[in-house]
Amino acid sequence: MSAKTNTNRAQKLRTLRSLRKPEDVEAMNIRFGVELETKVPITSGVAVGGYHAGNPVRIGNATNGQQLLAPTFNGATWRADRDGSITCQPGEMPCEFVSPILHGVEGIENLCRFMEWMNAIGATVDTSCGVHITVGIESVIGSRDAGKVSEFVRKLAHIAQWHAMSLYGQTGTGRHLNRYSHTLAADVERHMKKIVSTSSVADKQAAAVACGRGMLNVQKSFRMRGDDYVGAVEFRVFAGTTSIQKVLHHLATVLGLCRRASQVQCLGAFRKNKLQIKRTQTAENAVHFLWDYLGWTGSARPVALGLFGRLHRDFPSHGPEALRLCRKFDERYPEARL
Repeated sequence: MSAKTNTNRAQKLRTLRSLRKPEDVEAMNIRFGVELETKVPITSGVAVGGYHAGNPVRIGNATNGQQLLAPTFNGATWRADRDGSITCQPGEMPCEFVSPILHGVEGIENLCRFMEWMNAIGATVDTSCGVHITVGIESVIGSRDAGKVSEFVRKLAHIAQWHAMSLYGQTGTGRHLNRYSHTLAADVERHMKKIVSTSSVADKQAAAVACGRGMLNVQKSFRMRGDDYVGAVEFRVFAGTTSIQKVLHHLATVLGLCRRASQVQCLGAFRKNKLQIKRTQTAENAVHFLWDYLGWTGSARPVALGLFGRLHRDFPSHGPEALRLCRKFDERYPEARL
């Protein structure tokens, strides 16, 4: 290992202990939702509703028998949905906890409080579970114009493809092998060219749907609800977890990548260039590359894109946790080339 590499890593370790980059104030405006796939004890008292038609989560029974009120966000409740993809043992039932639309510092705090409540009632996960994070496009780019939405979606797909190794690596699991969170197919590049080249919104939508649902789902990018634009992108790459620190890093990554996609002017090819290939040979290297790319480390950007509130304050905790999981990923999947 070169002296320059040792110096760079030492600098990053100092950054992990104390993040000095300013918070990303603009990221506080981003609207996002989180889905936490879990298994809950039948004795938890949670009334699980139907698929995409769950029941409001108001109360649950802690493992010590105490009844606990579930946190709400500005009066809105979380939801408990049925999910047939979650495998359970006797005494358990599948439950996908779906957040209301969250935003800002209080939105992050609500997510953390809900996960504390979820842990208290005995929720667990296994390899059949995932974490999905959805982001409202208009809240990122400040526009519902189909052309601007198209450019954002194309840039985000390219950027996610470049950083796939760090996205999967920070889970520490084989999420890249899961059919619900597979890597982006080669034909996504062709569909993205169609999205930005056509003037027909219907054709844009068809191309977005043709991309499928892998690590990044763009099928809802041009969605309308009546006269309201509700277009969104969904990151499906993350593995199920009950760890707040893991979810904080996942969310920070998603918000940071969305902010970067909204800013980038010069965009490279869908496939990685030589430098990107070199910097993503391992998941450990790739997460350092991700942090530099988003301005969490290094000097390329004036603020830490996507980081604010607890995401910013707790980076000295969730950053090293992500690094640990990337090393675990490298040990488990040394041949992964994502």
